[in-house]
Amino acid sequence: MRIKRQIQKPIHKTFNDGFLQYGYDQIKRDENRKRIGETFVGEGKLAFSEMSARDEDYQMAGYNNASLDLKIETLCPPNLKNVSASKLKCVIDNIKYDVIKVDRDKDKRYLYFYLQKVGVLDERKIKKNDGKTT
Repeated sequence: MRIKRQIQKPIHKTFNDGFLQYGYDQIKRDENRKRIGETFVGEGKLAFSEMSARDEDYQMAGYNNASLDLKIETLCPPNLKNVSASKLKCVIDNIKYDVIKVDRDKDKRYLYFYLQKVGVLDERKIKKNDGKTT
């Protein structure tokens, strides 16, 4: 009798497609309270893995009056468990993305970001959370 060897599931996934910086936009105003620009304020970094988008994902983006440019998977950090995705922004390789939607898996270990490309981000307009501009 021959015993079949079972293929074991990996203990953890690998996220080796790159890093994203997540945060929000801080509006700059002049002395008359007129809006003169905005600066990206980074809250943290996550390693990600790029995923292929399904037809349902493109339809969901269309319902939200957006276009889906990138779908990625990351680990779920504790500080993003209760954050509203509506104001969240991401930067990947100096390209700024609006977050259309963030899904979680049933075990709440992974996050799935649906991103819409906004444009190229100027290096001088990135601010770290400690208040220093990089």
